[in-house]
Amino acid sequence: MKTKQDIALCWKKTGLALLISLTTACSGDHKNQQEDDYKLIILEEGQTAADVINKDESDSDDEPNTDDIPITSNPESEGQPLFYNPENTEQVLSGFEFCCGGNNTFQAHGFDKLTGDFSKFDGGFWAADISGHLGERVFSSFADGFDLEGEALGQLGFSATGSMISPKFTIQSNYINFLIGGGNNGITDANTTAIALVVDNKIVRQASGSNTAMQVDWQTWDVSEFSSQEGQIKFIDHHADDNSDTDLPYLLVDEIRQADSAAKVPSQNSKLIKKIKKTTAPASTGQSAFTRVSNAEQNIAGFEFCCGKFNTYANHDFRATGDMAKLDGGWWAADITNHVGERVFSSRADGFLADGSQLGWIGNEATGTLSSPPFTITHDYVNFLIGGGTNPFDTEKATAIVLRINGKIVRHATGNGQSDKLDWFTWDVNSLIGKTAVIEIIDQDDTADETALAFIMADEFKLSEYAAVDPSSESIVTQLDQHTIPLPLTMADPNPVFLNGEFYIYYLIDTAFHDWYLTRTTDLINGTFPQRVLEATGDAQTQDQWTGSGSVIKDKDNVAHLFYSGHNLDFSPVEAVMHAKATDNTLTKWEKQVNSTFSGTGSYSDFDFRDPDVFYNEQSNNYWMLLTSRYNADAAIALYTSSDLKTWEAQEPIYTANKPLNFEVPDWVSFNNGQAIIYSDQNNNERDVKYLVKNEDTWVPGQYPSLDGEFYYAGRTASSPTQTLMFGWVAHKNTRSNIGSADFGGDLAIHQVSMTESGELAVSIPEQYLSALATPIDENAQTQSAQTNNDNSLLVSPGDQVLLGSNNKINRLHFSISSEDTDNRFGLIFPAYEETTQTASIEINTATETATFYFGDSLTQSNSNITLTPELEGKPLFNREEDLTQYIAGFEFCCGGYNTLQAHGFNNLTGDFSKLDGGWWGADVNNNVGERVFSSFADGYDEDGAALGWIGYSATGKMDSPSFVISQQYINFKIGGGSNQFDHPKATAVVLIVDGKVVRSQSGKNTQPDENNKLTMQWATWDVEEFIGKTAFIQFIDLHNDDGSDNSLAYLLADEFRAAALPAVLGEQSAPTSESRIDSQVTVPINLQQGVTVDLLLQPESGFGTAYINDFRALTFRLYDLDKRQVGIYSKQGTLNVSEMSRFSEAVNP
Repeated sequence: MKTKQDIALCWKKTGLALLISLTTACSGDHKNQQEDDYKLIILEEGQTAADVINKDESDSDDEPNTDDIPITSNPESEGQPLFYNPENTEQVLSGFEFCCGGNNTFQAHGFDKLTGDFSKFDGGFWAADISGHLGERVFSSFADGFDLEGEALGQLGFSATGSMISPKFTIQSNYINFLIGGGNNGITDANTTAIALVVDNKIVRQASGSNTAMQVDWQTWDVSEFSSQEGQIKFIDHHADDNSDTDLPYLLVDEIRQADSAAKVPSQNSKLIKKIKKTTAPASTGQSAFTRVSNAEQNIAGFEFCCGKFNTYANHDFRATGDMAKLDGGWWAADITNHVGERVFSSRADGFLADGSQLGWIGNEATGTLSSPPFTITHDYVNFLIGGGTNPFDTEKATAIVLRINGKIVRHATGNGQSDKLDWFTWDVNSLIGKTAVIEIIDQDDTADETALAFIMADEFKLSEYAAVDPSSESIVTQLDQHTIPLPLTMADPNPVFLNGEFYIYYLIDTAFHDWYLTRTTDLINGTFPQRVLEATGDAQTQDQWTGSGSVIKDKDNVAHLFYSGHNLDFSPVEAVMHAKATDNTLTKWEKQVNSTFSGTGSYSDFDFRDPDVFYNEQSNNYWMLLTSRYNADAAIALYTSSDLKTWEAQEPIYTANKPLNFEVPDWVSFNNGQAIIYSDQNNNERDVKYLVKNEDTWVPGQYPSLDGEFYYAGRTASSPTQTLMFGWVAHKNTRSNIGSADFGGDLAIHQVSMTESGELAVSIPEQYLSALATPIDENAQTQSAQTNNDNSLLVSPGDQVLLGSNNKINRLHFSISSEDTDNRFGLIFPAYEETTQTASIEINTATETATFYFGDSLTQSNSNITLTPELEGKPLFNREEDLTQYIAGFEFCCGGYNTLQAHGFNNLTGDFSKLDGGWWGADVNNNVGERVFSSFADGYDEDGAALGWIGYSATGKMDSPSFVISQQYINFKIGGGSNQFDHPKATAVVLIVDGKVVRSQSGKNTQPDENNKLTMQWATWDVEEFIGKTAFIQFIDLHNDDGSDNSLAYLLADEFRAAALPAVLGEQSAPTSESRIDSQVTVPINLQQGVTVDLLLQPESGFGTAYINDFRALTFRLYDLDKRQVGIYSKQGTLNVSEMSRFSEAVNP
């Protein structure tokens, strides 16, 4: 026999060459004679010598010689029917020539385990319209049906889904022949429309249609290896006709027979696991499954990155939920056996809070998911290393990894049950080649015990032509449900559209380059798994380095178009409108039409030119595009028109305003009684979602122009035949805690919008939430002095409270309030639950017609007028002792070199502040007063007198102003720069210190430079009446070293500190940190004599809620610890009658 020996290896430029000497002993006369055969093989990348030498051992499963397969020309009569009615063995069922038994006809004929709609079928489907059928009837998964009451339903339609299994039969022949049609998604694919042969409770063969409409064709299984065994046929249609792929959403089957001759040559695709090619070096075989758009060379599929603190994974193109956002990248794997490289993924590894605080291990109790960037399957196998917990993905405490196609789970794996070791795992994905996939890592096990395997580890996801280990058929997922995810999602701007009976929520992700993603929903509680549909290039040489908001529209030919913003600061124009067309009915695949790109010209800016909203205007009989820009330097909602969606002409703007910042995300919304334009205003002290109505030929703000408070942003609408919903985001705080300030992006929040008879827009809780949250919660209210009336209503007097318990699941509180008093202050309270927390409240004030969400025990009230000239009001807050005429409170001094500030009376300078050369020339600051301002990054000098130029955004330090006596009720000043508050590790703030304590604080608003690269400051006000007569000083703080750890600007600007009798602004800036802090406010008309209704929607798992007041206005608020807080009703002024108070949750599944 031939033996293997004498292996010689040599390197070639094209790869590794393997020279094998195969020596055969031909020794019939026992003499040592040898014949040497040599074969030169070029190894594929990652392939080893052992793979080639052992190849013969894996080749025994070669495809059969098709010349040996007998093919019948009469499959319709060859052999015998496969199965019969077990109650009537004379009745052949495998041709489906039976019907008309109403609901459960198939079960009555011996079929079993019917699920979904299959129990409704009325037997075989009349096949007159089916090409290729035999007899009169076929099996159809969209056939006629009946409900349990015997009501005829007609054809159930393509959205019908379910499964069933045939009567048992004995395999007596070599082949099973059958006619099959419909979709071609097999058992191994998403949206299965297939039949399967089940032997010994395992699927051993599969078949599906060819995507030819209304046609069945012959197929054959070779079942010779199962001779004499018992089998069943399983019928599966898991395609809900949901436009998640382009395949036919139904299954047709007819005339299933077993015979010793085949109708067709059996396909190797009929086997779930085909011939396996294995490698002994999986770590170096194939290619990384997914890559990072901004750095394709970085091995993110091997988790070889770290140390970016909070949101490290999101900033490397992953989608992280729950505690996974805290992870600091790949975990150092020195103690993990079988790891590749230096790092692995671990769901319990080192983490950071959003404020930069280090957590160490986030621990076993950490939960969440991590989804890879999308990638295309190009090889037969996905190999990866896995370890940790063994709970499957569909269990409550899952520790698993799944593969999703079109958002649906098609493969799964669990850990190996070991805490310090990884093992290779392989998915066979041959049937999925060409599909776009996402790998999702899931840890829902919150067991805190450190000895438990309540975590998952993974490493080195590779696409390969060679398997690391034998793939298991048990890793294949074929199921209809459990593919969706709970809403809300974390996102930036949503761009919704209603299509095919669903709300398609296209949205920008709030990290990386703001790619477009899509989730679809009908109930607003659950959505399809997010799919990336449009990718920003991340390339500084392209217009769409970053993508921005836009809209989706179908033209008269039903072709879908997507218009979006392209942004690139290194380009001219900086912003442009771009265009893409859908390539299929899923509306997830879009082809960019680069030549359609255009930007602002003439009076329109090309620096701010974004967020196109495209719709067909029936009145003007052409397409309109609303977008936001600047028009002759004013903020503008621009109008462009087109007859064909290709060529656009600029028109006069719809609306302009003299604002320092442009508007964003305009949205045209139409009702039966009129139209409105919704837009987002990003200007300071005005940040919220507003709307315009038409007054004759002019668009003007509505009477109550703000639809929600400042934490709700980027609202855009989509309308079904019965309702209009507005989709926006409730801002995250930059610290992901209650003390932070609003950041870019947040959680999806949805309102219902309507138009009143008077033409005003009204906001209410969506009907879907009313339906979903309809199960009463049985709990006893805790009353503090409130009295119960005979009708079970409550009488709440000033100082009284009514409290309900905390709840960690989505829930809804409804109540009505009336009062004979005309001047009331009342609202909702979320009491503090431990010493380190503040009470949170929503206070409704009938006198000011405001609803205000704030932290603290009381809301500071002020009836003062606002000064129109704060730069002149009052007097300078502090002075230079050596020269009282010098205006140091306005920083009108400079040029003293090192320690200029100290020389002018400022004290306790630390860090880089000693280098500052006095006030910074303010020509680059909008609306500055005088010539100079304080800037923490301005010109500086070192101790030796050497000029440093700008010391830059990385400069940090502190300093104190000269002391002063508080003599007026207000302190007014201008401030700009970063929004991190004074107690943040990266603070950029000014604080007022009295008796050694911080009693007031203020930070900037993260306002970015404008199109001319000018910076912005805004007026702020502290109400300091309680401290009049006290000695105080101002402390200036910049601790942000511009290290990229958060999204806050890394500098502080300040100017014009003045003691005044009148405030510069009212609201948030006048709130003392020690008593109250206003987060959000909305104006809403209140008449308690007529009664007020409130629906409070609470989403504790996402940390926010919305109060819907009188079905007219909403106030959305961020409260991260909502799950720990009670909720109640209180009165501060006026006696209230509270009725219909009920709390509701989702129904609990049995």
